[in-house]
Amino acid sequence: MDLPDERAFALTPEQLAAALPRRGGRAARPFAIREGQTEWWRHIGVDERRDPLDAAADEPTGDPEITAALRAYLDGAPDPLGAAAAFLVDVAVGTPFWRDREYSQYDAWLGEHGAVFAAAALLEYYTLRIETRIHSGAGDWRARAEGPLAVTRAPDDPPTAPYRNLVTELQRLRVHLATLPETEYRAVEAALEPQGRDRVQRRARAYAAPSRTDWVDLTCAEQPGWRFAGYDRMLLQSVSSMDQIAASGITRLSAREVDAGVVFTLLDGVGPDCAPLLAAADDLAGLDPDQRDLLAGVLGAIPDDATVRYFTGGIAERRTWDALQTVADRFPVRTLRVIAADAPDLDRDDLTRLTGLIESKPLLRGPARDALDDADRDRIDALLERRGLPPETADVPAALTEPPKTRKTAPAWSAMCAASPVLLKGRKARLPQAAVANLIAALALDTPKSPHPAVDAAIAHCDAASLRDLSWAVFTAWDLAADRGNPWAFAQLARFADDDGVRRLEALIHEWPGQSLHKRAVRGLELLGAVGTEEALAAVHRISRTSGYKGLKKAALAEVDRIAARLGLDEEQLLDRLVPDFELDADGRMALDFGPRAFTVGFDEQLKPFVIDPKGKVRKSLPKPGADDDPEAAADAAARFDRLKRSLKSVGTEQVKRLERAMTAGRVWARADFERYFARHALMRHLARRVVWQYTEGREWTSFRVAEDGTFADVHDNGRRLPERSAVRLPHPLLLAAETAAWAEVFADYELVQPFEQLARPVVALTPEEAATGRLARFEGRSVPVGPLIGLWRSRTLWSYSDAFSDPGEPLGLKRELPGDGFLLLGLAPGIDPAAPGAEPHQTLKAVRLSMGESADDPAPRGLDPVAASELLALLERLAVR
Repeated sequence: MDLPDERAFALTPEQLAAALPRRGGRAARPFAIREGQTEWWRHIGVDERRDPLDAAADEPTGDPEITAALRAYLDGAPDPLGAAAAFLVDVAVGTPFWRDREYSQYDAWLGEHGAVFAAAALLEYYTLRIETRIHSGAGDWRARAEGPLAVTRAPDDPPTAPYRNLVTELQRLRVHLATLPETEYRAVEAALEPQGRDRVQRRARAYAAPSRTDWVDLTCAEQPGWRFAGYDRMLLQSVSSMDQIAASGITRLSAREVDAGVVFTLLDGVGPDCAPLLAAADDLAGLDPDQRDLLAGVLGAIPDDATVRYFTGGIAERRTWDALQTVADRFPVRTLRVIAADAPDLDRDDLTRLTGLIESKPLLRGPARDALDDADRDRIDALLERRGLPPETADVPAALTEPPKTRKTAPAWSAMCAASPVLLKGRKARLPQAAVANLIAALALDTPKSPHPAVDAAIAHCDAASLRDLSWAVFTAWDLAADRGNPWAFAQLARFADDDGVRRLEALIHEWPGQSLHKRAVRGLELLGAVGTEEALAAVHRISRTSGYKGLKKAALAEVDRIAARLGLDEEQLLDRLVPDFELDADGRMALDFGPRAFTVGFDEQLKPFVIDPKGKVRKSLPKPGADDDPEAAADAAARFDRLKRSLKSVGTEQVKRLERAMTAGRVWARADFERYFARHALMRHLARRVVWQYTEGREWTSFRVAEDGTFADVHDNGRRLPERSAVRLPHPLLLAAETAAWAEVFADYELVQPFEQLARPVVALTPEEAATGRLARFEGRSVPVGPLIGLWRSRTLWSYSDAFSDPGEPLGLKRELPGDGFLLLGLAPGIDPAAPGAEPHQTLKAVRLSMGESADDPAPRGLDPVAASELLALLERLAVR
């Protein structure tokens, strides 16, 4: 097996065709003057614009040399300066030269007076300017001009470049110069010699004649501080050495310069030495896929360590695995040399992928390895021999000794994960790589309904963390390869995912809808559901609450419902189980160690964390480390507190709302659930201590609170033990009745601020007449701001639009489902138009009814829960303006 020549480099004929030619270069192409250009110029540029041209030639404030040249040109003389001035005037007043996209002013002048004249006229253009602003539009140019048509010279350091950079014309000149006979070329070159009055003209001259390296050197030296957009690419298409690029200060291409014209012209001029410049361009955020493919294709052919590193170091970030296969075949020794040099700095995942690359290619692990020097060969051998890892075991489970009998063809990307080490339990030995390959093949056949014996054997004998890492490596390889087939590589995550894997998958699920991968995100939710751990369920719930994509939120909510149904839980019971502990200890505390001193985290009534210093002083945040503090410990403490604050940002509000809903809905817990998810929970205990609870064994309810030490106490501070089979609820003050005032005193004595109104909550009752008729006349005729009404509807908490008091087609009122049976019906005037709900700033309550059905004529509900009635009446009292 022979090694290729890794030093050779040549652009293909197709690439050379895209490059701009230079005299004596490889990209020469034939030049033919474009027919009809001169006639079009004389017609539309001279004859039809004679009036503004004469005005400019006669303008006394114009530069005398230029006005004389313009007059001479108009009279038929081959004056390049006059021709340039005529063209500038035409551009200023508006002349439709480019209705024909093939129009070239250089060709027009070439046909008029030849190459020397045309080249000189084109370069003269860059030194001229007209100060007068002439507005675009139809009609006489004088009506659009703000002053005289005075043509003058631009200063030596012009503040602006010409409105039109005439790059097409310069390219035509460049192509022509590359093909001119030597005598004619020398004549044109002599005409361009004095055309270097300012930096813009010098840039244009170097671009047209890049074989004059002294002209290119001059414009490269002027690049620092360059401020004219569109002229940078001219320089990149002019240079012929990295020294010139270094002098210019350019370190990478911009996004608008990554195209075939610039890239291949740069390579034709500079050669493979420009590879680092091209590789750096890939980091640009604005590149489209075609531009990245262009760079990858070019870099993959350049014999340079930097370009090989572009591929070996970009597997994850730039998805270069597929292209790396070609690069490794083209430059096998160079590929191994780069891997050997970079191995000490690569992370575990990249080393695994590159080891898999080497093992998958006989050319790399054979002749290319043998061609390395001793040091590099030893580094490669260290990878292949898995030095530093436990030895391979001879005791391989029988199910993993042979490939599966119905084995599928391994996808090309599997080499990325095939080198992953899998340790046995105890982590003192590892599976042979052949057994790992058999395990990966078995994963392709493994399903929840039909688990594969090899996968079961791996779970029984191998280290869980190693299997998790292999599982994630398989998924990542599949993802990096953008494989739309082989869905097993995604599904197998559910077999091995631990809490860390769940969190990683959760992060990706949040991102995928924004990458047009909504179906994959939904499938990810299903996998989290299949994992079945509390962390997986918590992840699904977080996605349902925080995702910015409605479709994903909806799918997550549905998955939460499926998980809850499978476990026999309603949503609130499920949510009880999903509150994390946020790294708090068993007593609900977090110690933040600064070395010689430590701080303790506390929580207010909204679960907002604060810190308590060693002297007992409460602080909103940690202080800066002092001179005696351990800086590493202080930094770790600050990071933990920061993480806690970020994690709790929305959790506190959410949990407070859940508790309040539990109170108003009359929710009841079994004693064991109450203690596990509230009284003893690391986080929720901080809320549980701030409210009054009640327990019962089936007869009367007894009130109690959770004390600071986690014990239970009644209103007289006597200890209480909850009976084994008791039930617990969070009582509304209506249920506490006479005890409410006594409990308020206890909470005031202990300075306990409640997270929501419980003891101070208004208690309101229906009058006998309201209960009998359902009509709540006390609210009728009162005004309500429309904002809170819209808020009720958008909250989706049993509120919806109602036509109970509206004729067909008229604006609507609102209704709310009542616990048990019935509705609260609100008739509004003028009513809410669902298409523009906020159109009317205020609504009047024209009718308020409690009804068994959705019709205003239905009878009043019987036996309405007093707590529900109190909450509804209090809500209406808050909304309505007297």
